[in-house]
Amino acid sequence: MRFAFALLSTTLLTLAACPGGGGDTDTDTSTSSGPATSTDATTTSGATTTTAPTTTAPTTGPTTGDEPVACDDAIPDEGTACAVEGEICQFETDLCMNFVGAKCQDGAWVYFDNVPPPECGEGACDPPNFPEEGMTCSPEGASCSTDCSDQCSFCNSWVCQGGLWQHFEVFPAPCLECDAICDFVIVPMCAGGPPDKAACVTGCEENKVGDCKAEFSALRACAGEQPTFTCDMSGRPEVAGCEDKFTAFYACAMP
Repeated sequence: MRFAFALLSTTLLTLAACPGGGGDTDTDTSTSSGPATSTDATTTSGATTTTAPTTTAPTTGPTTGDEPVACDDAIPDEGTACAVEGEICQFETDLCMNFVGAKCQDGAWVYFDNVPPPECGEGACDPPNFPEEGMTCSPEGASCSTDCSDQCSFCNSWVCQGGLWQHFEVFPAPCLECDAICDFVIVPMCAGGPPDKAACVTGCEENKVGDCKAEFSALRACAGEQPTFTCDMSGRPEVAGCEDKFTAFYACAMP
């Protein structure tokens, strides 16, 4: 009897020591979900938030700095940004004029001054730089000349035709010389005119080379070769049909 009781106690102790065996211990209910893996997840208070991978948006081109200023209604300010290298911005098309333009250089507007070339306009007529016939010229219709202010004398003129200078000799108008025209001037004996022919001739010769020679030559050219002189409202000699020429001369000579 004592031997049987000892054997039973040993058996019970052995069973208690075996895993999963019965007894008064709590049963392990945890389960395994598989091997652990690394994820881009953050766990906060039991909630899991998955963060999407970060991507970088592609660039559309190099950084240009300031916004380019277009050549629209006015010349852009010098130094402002421009878009098309070598672009010219100007609003004057006549290259024989002085003007300021802008050119796009190294991404910025740079001002330039247009200086007319020698073949342009009166610039080619400053002695001794008269153009030679057949030389190229611009713009079409440009003209230059020697001093043609005296309509009663010969002068030379050049006109730009078909892109080439053409030379013309300008013949004088049929002007009477002082001795001849004074025969007509003294006829009406105007109170504001010369007292006699000698005084008329002296004044005439002086006016041919004086400060008012252009106005005086226009007066003589208009009067022609058989003028009829009368007296104006101020008592000065004049020729009908040439009133404006005489008025311009008197305004110059006797202001």
